[in-house]
Amino acid sequence: MLRRTSVRLAVATRGFHRTPPLSSLKMSRYGKVHGALPDFIEHWSPDKFKKFGAAGTVVSLALPYMYPTAVSSYIPAAVMGMYWYTGMQDLQQTSHAIRSNFPVLGNMRYLFESIRPEIRQYLIESDTEQSGVPFSRAHRAIAYQRAKAMTDTVPLGTKQNVYEEGYEWCDHSIWPKEVAAEQMRVAVGGKDCTQPYSASLLNISAMSYGALSDNAILALSTGAKMGGFFHNTGEGGIYKLHLDGGADIVWNIGTGYFGCRNAEG
Repeated sequence: MLRRTSVRLAVATRGFHRTPPLSSLKMSRYGKVHGALPDFIEHWSPDKFKKFGAAGTVVSLALPYMYPTAVSSYIPAAVMGMYWYTGMQDLQQTSHAIRSNFPVLGNMRYLFESIRPEIRQYLIESDTEQSGVPFSRAHRAIAYQRAKAMTDTVPLGTKQNVYEEGYEWCDHSIWPKEVAAEQMRVAVGGKDCTQPYSASLLNISAMSYGALSDNAILALSTGAKMGGFFHNTGEGGIYKLHLDGGADIVWNIGTGYFGCRNAEG
């Protein structure tokens, strides 16, 4: 809210200065106060669209008359034709108020909305910013580099803020302790279980085949076999590539949406 005061005094290096009275300020349609120069886009309207189009049309038609042999003199006329076509479409449609109130210029909003993810990803978002869920660009780059057998480490420093609250790290121990292999696994099933299972503490969580590819499923299954841990199939069912890797499989039934049966039903 604006204070209804006509004069405000401020101490400066050369005496007192008085702010302009409210009558000299211009109020925009959105309640913001502006100075002498109006905001071009904010004050755009259907009436100004037509006035600008009329002036532009006159100029665009005069250029071919003045320079009939120059091909470039016909370009403004083509631009103005597109201008009028787009603007009249905006005025006649009833689905978007922005296009009706800001003919032609209102379409810029939808253009910027369509390229917003790319602008944020390539120009604004940092490598370590966690808004790029589930992985930041730094983590994604590591996955790409390791998949291509490239160096994935950066010597002499880090981009992480090691002083922020919650930062986690591992210290080297002067007196390391040896961890027994049996401590890295947990038994599933008690004394009454006929088929107990020794599960690793770290395993591959549920990711369905539909969310991945043939090579990804086969690579995960093969890696689980090499590491001695199980592979959760996800809710997409068991595919042959889950079995080709030779790892222990956890069949994720979930809601049973995809069915749970063998080839014989």
